[in-house]
Amino acid sequence: MNIENIAFQNELSYLIPEIPNHKDYAEFKYLIERIDEILKQTRLDLDFAVTHVNEVANERKSSGQKDLSSKEIVNLTQYAVRAYRCTMIGLLLCKPYREQSINLAESPLLQKFCNIARIDGVLKVPTKSSLQRYAKICSEKFIRTQITQLNHIAFDGSNPLNFVDTFNTENIFVDATCLKAEIHFPVDWVLMKDCMLTILQAIEVIRNHGLKYRIKSPGIFVSEINALCMSMTSSTRKKGGKKERKRVFRELKKMTKVIRKHAQKYAEQLQKLRIEKTDLSESQAVCILQRLNKMIGTLPVAVEQANSRIISEEFVKNEDKLLSVYHEDVNVIKRGKAGGQVEFGNTLFLAEQDNGIIIDWKLYQTDVKEVQATKESVKRMTEELEYEIASLTGDRGCQSINNDKLLMRKKIYNGLCPRNPYEFIERMKDEKFRKLQKRRAQTEARIGIFKNAILDGSLYEKDFAGKEGKVAWAVLIHNLWVMARLPVKEAALLKAA
Repeated sequence: MNIENIAFQNELSYLIPEIPNHKDYAEFKYLIERIDEILKQTRLDLDFAVTHVNEVANERKSSGQKDLSSKEIVNLTQYAVRAYRCTMIGLLLCKPYREQSINLAESPLLQKFCNIARIDGVLKVPTKSSLQRYAKICSEKFIRTQITQLNHIAFDGSNPLNFVDTFNTENIFVDATCLKAEIHFPVDWVLMKDCMLTILQAIEVIRNHGLKYRIKSPGIFVSEINALCMSMTSSTRKKGGKKERKRVFRELKKMTKVIRKHAQKYAEQLQKLRIEKTDLSESQAVCILQRLNKMIGTLPVAVEQANSRIISEEFVKNEDKLLSVYHEDVNVIKRGKAGGQVEFGNTLFLAEQDNGIIIDWKLYQTDVKEVQATKESVKRMTEELEYEIASLTGDRGCQSINNDKLLMRKKIYNGLCPRNPYEFIERMKDEKFRKLQKRRAQTEARIGIFKNAILDGSLYEKDFAGKEGKVAWAVLIHNLWVMARLPVKEAALLKAA
């Protein structure tokens, strides 16, 4: 079974109440309605619905079940469109899932956009848990194809989206930034504390659900850990603090062995006696076991790192450091910014065109230099995405001899800022170069909008695949937001009249 197109009917909804003399609401209402119009013209949400229905149909076919009925296809389509649009609104509002759900419940405008408004007044507003599931329904690869599709439609010379001024990809501006992970400063012994407290919380949950064996109360362990951590903090302010710090650390290390042993015991017992001794469901037990097993594996790594730095006083390379016990693939990024010489997160490389539409991006799993990221981006834009680029502009971090040669081979005007100050002075005499460098300042603002207005300043997702997906969604929302704010022909005619 392979569905190529779906007939979709929006829910019959009530009229959105008019709110006169409220400029901010009027602008927000126009933004939402214009994004809705662009989605209807490009059929991005329906394309996703087709993909989702086909995935479910193929899963049923492989398991030997019956083909989807017409009613099931309609229900799956409605679910996919609702999930797609709710995820968009969540990123546009830049709020946690709980607040997103509340806003959906109280806003007729958002209800109509997400296709949950009904004329009979019976609303099925997704909860925070549903919104979290919706956010993971699309893969990063699929969202990337949708962004490429949207951009190509927008850049089409026939102007299907009815903009007043058509735009293109002639001038491209690139820059890199650090997307910070939502972590505390990675103090070695605090990482050990994080592991132990997470283990004790999981043990407390297991004990509350009926499975116990004789150990000290988890609360007593927590008090002892906190006391040792306070001693570690205060040891630096004492005479002979170095020796005291090592003594306290050894006590903390003994505590990790005891708690890890209890964690292994509880994980083993939960697997064997879940049905007999607890009221936990299988999915709940799997979630607890995943948390326990992760901390059981991470705790020795945190102890070894802390031991080498505190006891042995050895140097640990950045690429070998454990920076968080919860977030994966976090890097130490040295950017030399005024707000912080060192940042913890992942490098994000962006390429935008004159109007601010992002046409290429990549979130890097490991730390990467801007020179390499620029080279990869140029090849993606010209070879994979087939954009016609006339000039490429970036700061001195993107410039290298190899990149200069690459742009020359591609017949692209080199607007990269030279590292040599004397060469920079010479190049600034060129009017075109000077104009492009002046425009490049707006790319810094573009990154600020993308990071702070769309992504809320940092990435909360813990696994790298989740971070990639969140960034892809953010690029899609950003481009729709930019396009929705551009003037259209009808609006221009009404204004002229």
